[in-house]
Amino acid sequence: MNTSNDCCYLPKFEDILLIEIPPWIINRFDETEVENVILQEELLELIINEELKVTFKRGYQKLWLQVEIPEKYPGLWGNVQKLLIAFPSSYLVEKSLSAVTNLLTKKEAD
Repeated sequence: MNTSNDCCYLPKFEDILLIEIPPWIINRFDETEVENVILQEELLELIINEELKVTFKRGYQKLWLQVEIPEKYPGLWGNVQKLLIAFPSSYLVEKSLSAVTNLLTKKEAD
């Protein structure tokens, strides 16, 4: 659905739209090579972790939010953490802006 507000959101969230998400964040079994050797080692350890395989089946968000991830995989966590913070924040900003816009529009209509 394309609304007139879409054009207003694009400049505000352009930096988020341009974020390049490494494939291994969403699918830890992706065969993509990681340039950093430490990240390669951590990703390999993560892939063979049987306990986390069960968690991954419930969604990649559940996987990355496990308490042990920052401790066991600090390199991977450093990359993932930035994305987990960016998206909910932008979502909340957009929802708040929509709510205010709706209130103002409703007030003008009355």
